[in-house]
Amino acid sequence: MKKLTITDTMIIMEADMEPIKSPNFPKSVDPTYGVWIVSTEADCEGRSAKRLGIYEGHIDEIALHLADKAMYSLFFSRYEAIISIPGEATGANVSVNLSEIEKVDIAALNSMFSERPISVRPSNYYHSFEIVGDQDAIKRKIALSKLTEEERKLLGIE
Repeated sequence: MKKLTITDTMIIMEADMEPIKSPNFPKSVDPTYGVWIVSTEADCEGRSAKRLGIYEGHIDEIALHLADKAMYSLFFSRYEAIISIPGEATGANVSVNLSEIEKVDIAALNSMFSERPISVRPSNYYHSFEIVGDQDAIKRKIALSKLTEEERKLLGIE
């Protein structure tokens, strides 16, 4: 029978493990349930890690599912999604690489962004395109953001 040892964010697996039944606590109370980033050692010296993915569920179920992918042990860390809402533009243009796009097709990208207040053009970087905002409006916002409250009042800007 395998033994499961849990330390903060790590599960160490030993020979012949049987599934562990977890009590049916509500998800918010059960410390074994959550969204987890799971990785394992990527080399025999343990100097690098291989990310196996992000999983939702009980640690034991995820660990047993990934048992054949563990080099020595599986490392679990809670995934806390931090959702940021973008603020004001800090630049007038930027190169972007979308992993979902196999080939950069500017016409298709312009169509994709047609409802947005930007334009798209080819980028000098591999597998990327450039998003170009309203240059004048962005430069004005950037310049105005550098003004102090007193300077804004003197210029009559609210």
